[in-house]
Amino acid sequence: MRLYKMELYKLCHKKSFLAGLLAVLLTGLFIFQQDLRLQRCVINDIEYTGLAAVRMNRQITEEFKGVLTDDKVSRIVDKYGFPKGAPDNFNRQNGNFLNTFLMEYASDGCINGQKDYRLATKALPLAETELGQYHDEVGMAFYLEYFTGWDLFQSTLGILMLGVSILILYIVSVVFSEEEQIGTKPLLFTTKEGPASDTLAKVAAAFSISAGVWLTAALFALLLHITVYGTDGLGCIASLIMHQGFLPVPLMMQSIGVYLIQVLLASLLGILELCAITICVSAHCRSCFHAIVNAGIFYTLPFAGFMLLQGLMATLTVLSSRHTLHPAFITLCRYFSFLVGCLVHSSPVYLLINRNNLIEIATCIPTPGTGNGICMISLYATLITAILLLVFCSVNACRRYRRICRV
Repeated sequence: MRLYKMELYKLCHKKSFLAGLLAVLLTGLFIFQQDLRLQRCVINDIEYTGLAAVRMNRQITEEFKGVLTDDKVSRIVDKYGFPKGAPDNFNRQNGNFLNTFLMEYASDGCINGQKDYRLATKALPLAETELGQYHDEVGMAFYLEYFTGWDLFQSTLGILMLGVSILILYIVSVVFSEEEQIGTKPLLFTTKEGPASDTLAKVAAAFSISAGVWLTAALFALLLHITVYGTDGLGCIASLIMHQGFLPVPLMMQSIGVYLIQVLLASLLGILELCAITICVSAHCRSCFHAIVNAGIFYTLPFAGFMLLQGLMATLTVLSSRHTLHPAFITLCRYFSFLVGCLVHSSPVYLLINRNNLIEIATCIPTPGTGNGICMISLYATLITAILLLVFCSVNACRRYRRICRV
């Protein structure tokens, strides 16, 4: 415990750590504030923006919150009508949360951009709408609450996790390499605990500081959104905040609250995996500079893998359409693409900063045998790959550092 406290203090007492953490939180606050400025609400030709718009949207939704029925839809249309005018650069019209929601999901209108939209003229029975049928398929009640805050939450969380990643790369990368650089490694043999205990203390301190920074950033994001947007909307169906249609993916066919818990757990896994990779790199480097540079390279390496995956999938699609390859070879290529996809998507950079990362993993990685990416097998395989990488890098770092301590 004494060594653990010492290692934890060495990582936390630096002014650069506190300054970096403050910079991460301020960046998240700035992004949150920019999203808040874009909020808009029009009621009886009176326009509200920013925080005032959020308050008005929450206020008018309070009357109709709960299970949405055709009667409630009629009352909303009678009271607020449908949005008017052409959409702006953010696909917003002169409406509020309620009538914009109805126009998009329960009317004969649509909005797909500034040049592709149709003003709503009438409401449709919920049973005939795509979202209503989706709820029936899922077995969930058509629940309506003000969910805009949770839609924006993922953007704030992604920015914060990007900052946390950079901070961890800078702080954790010196855990082992610093001893080699300043020449204090021989002193480990003079301590009562010895190098084995010191190695475990360093690893424990690195994971503790990483989990602590993640918890701070996650709680900060939750605090911001709950304070401004409230807690309403957690019972709505998760597909509403993903903007990817109504795919038959279990992740989308559940409540927003359950989905966001899974997103937070996936980001925690990404942070711990990043910490493990970073300490593994640190154990193989003899200077702090090389450790930071190499850790940064490994952090961004999946981008190259992603481009390789896209090339493989495009080539496979073209060759399959021409029927010039043996089916067995095409199947083998699909298995290879599946493995590459799981490896790329299990990387920390993808788990942490990509919006709707879990959905994209479940829908974008081609499943062997079918070529269909809409399969939970790819998600489970990706998460298991991330856990295996975490364990492997942690064990490798400990073994490497203990070995060089004996030299």
